[in-house]
Amino acid sequence: MCYETRVGTTLLWFQDNWFSLLQTVGIIGSLIFTGVSLRQDTNGRRASDLLTLTEHHRDLWQEVYSRPGLGRIYAEEVDLIASPVTIAEERFLNEVIVHFHTAWQLVSQGSLLSLEAMRVDARTFFRLPVPQAVWKQTKTSRDSEFVRFIEKCLQDAKN
Repeated sequence: MCYETRVGTTLLWFQDNWFSLLQTVGIIGSLIFTGVSLRQDTNGRRASDLLTLTEHHRDLWQEVYSRPGLGRIYAEEVDLIASPVTIAEERFLNEVIVHFHTAWQLVSQGSLLSLEAMRVDARTFFRLPVPQAVWKQTKTSRDSEFVRFIEKCLQDAKN
């Protein structure tokens, strides 16, 4: 008897509320589907961002190999008093700095890039005399958060 009362009550509730229940299940299902779709879209976008950044990286550094006047950028010992930074070097290094900034922004947004790998790259690159000279000249016109990031990388290289 108790069973029949519970089942009867449940059936009455279901008869009165079946449409609301169906709507609720539909809404919850669509929210779950949207969440899964957004997650997949985000992962796809991150992979696409990484591929685009890699392509730009390759194109940027290809310029060093095709223009011999930029080879001094990699030199660890350069007399910048006797041979100041050239216009071509400055232009190229500004493009490299913008490239670093773009990569840093992608890392900040949760990209597939590694922040630690970027720190190592920044330390290695910006400690070189020619890149360091251009960085010092132009850092005041850059994003302050990005400047702090590069400066911290350089400080870590000294320690």
